[in-house]
Amino acid sequence: MNTAGEKKINVRKQQKMYLLKRLPWYILGCLLFYAPFALFNKGIAWVLGDKADPNIHSTCFRIPIVELFTRGKFDIMSAWGLSLTILFVSALLVGPFFCGRLCTAGALGEYMSRLVSDKAKIDWTRYVNPAPLRYGFFAGFVIAPVVTGALNCAYCSYGFFERMITGGIWGDIGALGSSTILTAGLWLGLFGVFTKGGRGYCNFMCPVGAAQSFLHSIGARLPFTYKLKYKKSACISCAGCVKACPMGALKLNDGKGNGISYSIHNCITCRQCTSACPTGAISYGTGERGWSLAPPTATPQSAPLKEGA
Repeated sequence: MNTAGEKKINVRKQQKMYLLKRLPWYILGCLLFYAPFALFNKGIAWVLGDKADPNIHSTCFRIPIVELFTRGKFDIMSAWGLSLTILFVSALLVGPFFCGRLCTAGALGEYMSRLVSDKAKIDWTRYVNPAPLRYGFFAGFVIAPVVTGALNCAYCSYGFFERMITGGIWGDIGALGSSTILTAGLWLGLFGVFTKGGRGYCNFMCPVGAAQSFLHSIGARLPFTYKLKYKKSACISCAGCVKACPMGALKLNDGKGNGISYSIHNCITCRQCTSACPTGAISYGTGERGWSLAPPTATPQSAPLKEGA
């Protein structure tokens, strides 16, 4: 077997191993945030002396935003306030850590999509830039509670995932309304299993991810924060990272040897790309980013890229 072939096999093994290494983090996320476990939520409740039964709604992203925009206040010493503060500070310092390491709801679609043939999956980023849409959805998320109350809750993948867990344990998933069925169909179906990378819901419809990516785009400019770094001189334009990225945040530039482009606005710093790079051109750490500031464009390709794992 030639050296190039051996390198490809080794890279694929590394990607699969990295997927397995990420899996315990998502299991931890399930234990931390979702009932009946909700260990993080219970810990926050214990610190605050709150005797309510914690669940995923104890750390709801919507409630503190509604309080801020309707009442003009933000109670940091509440379960919602503390959770939001931790989420935002971590996004500034290390990137969307929650998305890339602890969000079990997002990971479920990604891992399930690995079971489906690439031919059955859509690469949405070939046709549209996700960043404007996800920020537009985030804007709607902020405005909607002020106008329509708790409408957002009807389309919450976190809430539905918790119902799947408690339903599996207690045997009661609750009433399934039209909005719940639509959410499940988009989250796990169209934007999950049948989307390249399995993270379509994260890319277009998750306000938690959009807020983290926005803060990360600011924090990444500072030299002491953690971010994806790129060394163009080491890049061989093999597109391994492009195929491996579940969010479509990386694109191969036109022209041989022109490297890759990166959109920080839909990156979850899962670092799956680092395991797919045979030369170490992509890394995660502090210091200069090395990326071009121009975002990747969603240009049609002659043939869809195949998954790298």
